[in-house]
Amino acid sequence: MAIQLNDRDKLIFKLIDEHQVLLEKHISWFISGEDKPVLIRDRLRKLFYLDYLLCHRHGTKLPWWTTPTKPLVYMLSPMTRNLVGCENSEIDLFDSEVQRHLLEVANLRMLHLMGVKDNQISDFEWTTLGARTSVGMTMDAKVRFKCNATEHRLGILNHPAADTELIRKLEQGLQMEGINAILVVNRDEVHQKSLQALNCSSPMLQRRCYFATHHELYKLGIAQTKWQGCDQKTANLFVTPTAESMGFVGNFVAAPAM
Repeated sequence: MAIQLNDRDKLIFKLIDEHQVLLEKHISWFISGEDKPVLIRDRLRKLFYLDYLLCHRHGTKLPWWTTPTKPLVYMLSPMTRNLVGCENSEIDLFDSEVQRHLLEVANLRMLHLMGVKDNQISDFEWTTLGARTSVGMTMDAKVRFKCNATEHRLGILNHPAADTELIRKLEQGLQMEGINAILVVNRDEVHQKSLQALNCSSPMLQRRCYFATHHELYKLGIAQTKWQGCDQKTANLFVTPTAESMGFVGNFVAAPAM
């Protein structure tokens, strides 16, 4: 059975190609933008049944996923890649750790959109970087938005390895066009502290690199999280004295303590 592909279908293909793997929740938020997320489950299922999309359950437990069943991951099928002219990925998209990283980056984009919806940030722009290949990747994304009348241009790096290449990667990221500071998001506090200790040796990073865990971001949001500098002290990057914490509902809730 053939269907007439519409503009929304083409946008879905574009978003999945940009992030490589996405969940239904991500696609709903990305399509709706500043409006209420749209319900697209039936359309995604139809695109899957007609071989436009690949769909399977993620192989491992994700700390921020709270339903009993593992989440459904959507990817472009080879037919769709040929149809819309998308390049093949150089990484194994069926690898659960690769998927986890890409899904976490997509979560961060969604959290920014939640911040827009709750009037905590505005004029939000997101650019995905390095989703297709891990070779030579410097940043996972860069963002621009306004918070409390201040414009922020930030690089985002998700759970990087604490190795000797990290300082070079972060300093190189600060030299990219449109990046004034870098947000490093980690899966747990132990890993975060190891990164902070490693980066304390760089004067550039001491002033322009900030850290938080996924647990904090899912609980408080991008703008309300108390980001830390390399010295493990709260930087209050976006927080105002009268700001109140923001809670989220749905499948994306505060992750359990690691």
